[in-house]
Amino acid sequence: MLTQDNEMEFFRQFSLLVDIHFKEKHTVADYADILHLAPKTITHKFKKLGLAQPNDIIKDRIILEAKRLIIHTNKTAKEIAYQLGYEDPAYFNRLFTLKTGDSPVSFRKQYSRIL
Repeated sequence: MLTQDNEMEFFRQFSLLVDIHFKEKHTVADYADILHLAPKTITHKFKKLGLAQPNDIIKDRIILEAKRLIIHTNKTAKEIAYQLGYEDPAYFNRLFTLKTGDSPVSFRKQYSRIL
């Protein structure tokens, strides 16, 4: 039971690091460096707990912030991409569309219709 608690504590620590660094660190390897672990070790710990892949947790946090910025600011998708640490706005656009099913522009239009 102690190991399960330790694993959950590890998950909490990982999630906290993602919350702090998601604008500049986008890969499991980035967080593995901070935690002094191999990326595969992190992935195995998550799998053992039946959690989402660590990469999904990172990307989901980035998308959550992107949605917030799209809804609450007038920033363009390109500006949001740069603010979230993406040098290639087209890559960010593809990621956003893949994760949400809508482009940033389409997401903004849909959300503004709801309000």
